[in-house]
Amino acid sequence: MAEWCAQVIDFVKFSRETVGIGMSYLDRFMASGVRRSRTAMTDRKEYQLAAMTALYMAIKLNEPLEMETKLLSDLSRGCYTTAEIATMEIDILEALDWRVAGPTPLEFVQHFLAVGLHDTEAANHPAVEATLLDFSRFQTELAIGMPALLSATPSRIALAAILNSMEGIDDVALNPFERITFLRSIEATSGLDPNARGLRPVRSLLMDGFVKNAGISFQQVAAQLGLGAQREEATRAAQASRAASSSSDGSGPEVSPVCVSVNVSAISKKQRCV
Repeated sequence: MAEWCAQVIDFVKFSRETVGIGMSYLDRFMASGVRRSRTAMTDRKEYQLAAMTALYMAIKLNEPLEMETKLLSDLSRGCYTTAEIATMEIDILEALDWRVAGPTPLEFVQHFLAVGLHDTEAANHPAVEATLLDFSRFQTELAIGMPALLSATPSRIALAAILNSMEGIDDVALNPFERITFLRSIEATSGLDPNARGLRPVRSLLMDGFVKNAGISFQQVAAQLGLGAQREEATRAAQASRAASSSSDGSGPEVSPVCVSVNVSAISKKQRCV
């Protein structure tokens, strides 16, 4: 059935990825244990109907054009009517509890931003969230065409995109303490470590893709939006404040924009990234 589904997808010139989504629906339906799925286990005709309907659902949810059930019925050479396909669709949806839209990287980005920025001053500055969202959205779109990221989970792609995007926001718009608070909130809710080694290659691929496709860096885009290092007075004041706080122990003012391993209570004493 998977081969037949691929032939149908090629015929209508849709994405081959849709076949995988449809087969996922079919596998989950067959494993659901509902009465009709048990019937499909032993009834070839019922199984074929389930497979065809799962493909139809995947096309409906993931392709720009919907395949009419009449066309699907014709492709079955009249073995299944449009009414039978429609009924099977409802049965599959109910068996899957209507969970047919798995989280995408962009959905994770939106969730992480909502959770992470909630307790920061940046929550009062919509431009910061909007910029992080736009930068991250663009990267998640680029990730679709990167074979090297096929094994990366949507949540990891989302976090890597956000970490890259944060490099385009200077300390005036999002200070080091808020960055740490933001990333620790994400880690607490998702269990993802922003400093994990596995994120580094994902970040690198997305960063290279961004620069290659946009033609400029995150910092350059953010500067044009007023979120980069353009506000000289505010920037100088922030630098003077950090220099004053670090002069007592001789430590430098530098801090990684994505470091969450720093002791928050000691950030004004000694800033470092491990």
